[in-house]
Amino acid sequence: MPRHDESSELLSDEVAAAPSPRDEIRELIATNEGRLGDVYRLLEEGLSAERIAERLNIATQNFVYTYRYQIDAALDGKTTSGAVLRRQAVSALNSLKKRGRGVLSPEAFRLLQANISAVESGGTEIDPAAEAEADIHEEQSATLTLAELTGLPGIYAFSYGWYLESLVDPDRGNTLIKVGQAADVASRIRQHSSGARTHMPEPLALIRVYSTGTRRLLEVEHTFHDLLESAGHANPRRSGKSSREVGKEWFLTNEDFLDSIAKALGLRTLYIGRSEFAGE
Repeated sequence: MPRHDESSELLSDEVAAAPSPRDEIRELIATNEGRLGDVYRLLEEGLSAERIAERLNIATQNFVYTYRYQIDAALDGKTTSGAVLRRQAVSALNSLKKRGRGVLSPEAFRLLQANISAVESGGTEIDPAAEAEADIHEEQSATLTLAELTGLPGIYAFSYGWYLESLVDPDRGNTLIKVGQAADVASRIRQHSSGARTHMPEPLALIRVYSTGTRRLLEVEHTFHDLLESAGHANPRRSGKSSREVGKEWFLTNEDFLDSIAKALGLRTLYIGRSEFAGE
């Protein structure tokens, strides 16, 4: 009768149980504490985009499709003809890669990097006509965003493409983001985007808009700013705390942290994304 080799059997079981590189990336996404992880987990529950928006207290459901694309891009290197969507995905995947360093196996890390490269280079392989059509669609979506925010008060957050793609503080995943308040968010964004044309080579990118409900805008903004500063997310380029100081509303932070503050304050998200506005 053949000798039973227990050590060989245990080794075989370990190999059989080892997750694939793709499954490792999937697990990394599933444990993400930001919106990417939120959307992934709710999709796994079988929820529709509408129900996901309800669960996350977000007014619209379009963001679900953006995060679904990012998940597909991370797992399979899926490309897109939309320039804005592609840049947003590359930024999200680079943040995911940062979280995966030292967590993912070398094989999984290489797969994630290869998928990021596929998304980045995908734009050079896409039919120019298809990309132009996608860009027009994104421009129309940005216009619709302003139309939907017209007359609405809230806390807004925006930045510029350079800051979003080349993080100021890559070790912590933070970059410069302006957080302010306005009685009419759309009107304020138009003002900022028009003024930016004179000193910024890239369009303004709207990141978040949160509703303050019946609460006083200035009080909510003050609390929002206090929480950002208390967490060490103040803009290091500022040299004082004068209320007249230029740039006092700029913080070295990230989108997930903004969402965490909004959730803690019970604010409803009116807009989530990165619509770009070139000004008029």
